[in-house]
Amino acid sequence: MTTTSSAAEWERLAPLPEPNGGFVAGAVGDQIVLAGGTNWKDDTKQWLRRIFTYSPQANSWQETGWLDAPLAYSVVGEHAGALWFASGSSGTNTHTVVWRIDRSLAAKSAFTLGHGFVLAGSAVIGSSLHVLGGTDDMNDLAHATNTFLSIDLRNGRTTKLPDYPEPAFITGASAACGNRFFAFGGARWDSGSNTVANLSSAHAFNTMTKRWENLAPLPYAVRGINACPLDGSRILLAGGYKNDAEEFTDEAFIFDTRTASYTPTKPLPYKAMVALVKSGDWVYCLGGEDKKKHRTDAMFRIKWRELLSR
Repeated sequence: MTTTSSAAEWERLAPLPEPNGGFVAGAVGDQIVLAGGTNWKDDTKQWLRRIFTYSPQANSWQETGWLDAPLAYSVVGEHAGALWFASGSSGTNTHTVVWRIDRSLAAKSAFTLGHGFVLAGSAVIGSSLHVLGGTDDMNDLAHATNTFLSIDLRNGRTTKLPDYPEPAFITGASAACGNRFFAFGGARWDSGSNTVANLSSAHAFNTMTKRWENLAPLPYAVRGINACPLDGSRILLAGGYKNDAEEFTDEAFIFDTRTASYTPTKPLPYKAMVALVKSGDWVYCLGGEDKKKHRTDAMFRIKWRELLSR
């Protein structure tokens, strides 16, 4: 049914229903859920609406619904057995709705926010979805901010937290371990050169003390890097776009929150800005932007313990 990548020991799975990047991804029960996203056709960017679920037992995808509107680059988190996602863009408009997908596998509107954001970082701690940075307009990255806030998923109440200690944060990696929110890399808008400037910086926010702490930076500046918590103290960091000379990367690291150190691990099975989802014993690597103006339908998985240093 599957083959294994001899280079990295990732197991190839059934491809995504279509090439896709920027989609909502997460686990609901034993199913992997994919919603919305983007791809390219005839040099035109397509904004997507369909919801698909992947069954590991059958190694197959099934369409399970539609979003009310096209959506990509939203914030995502898992809580109380459901996949939650907020805001994001339709390509022309920034959404302000928070949705959830539970075991019914249908997207349900939970509440509406006062404002929206795109390309932000996120992670759930307790019952709150924490949201870092982003821009209010997909087509204006000069609006990127360093704002940090939490959204209570029980009632929709939004609380502003201390600003991120960088000028701005978009398309970076974020994850939660214990009572801390971690942020790595990403980018900011450089008004001097009128372009995106990648970041290597890393910081952690302690929800008990309400303070940011500086961490050792990533080995290189990168945007589009993804984070996936593996257990109570270790986070997988992988993929992204380094610079115009090297472009996309498959490099991966394990960040140990106890020692604040990065350890290289097996690379991704391809170079891209991917989605990473942990479900049970597995980490899934899904789709993503692997070339400029291009998306891939690739999907692989690996047992997450295989990524830890021996």
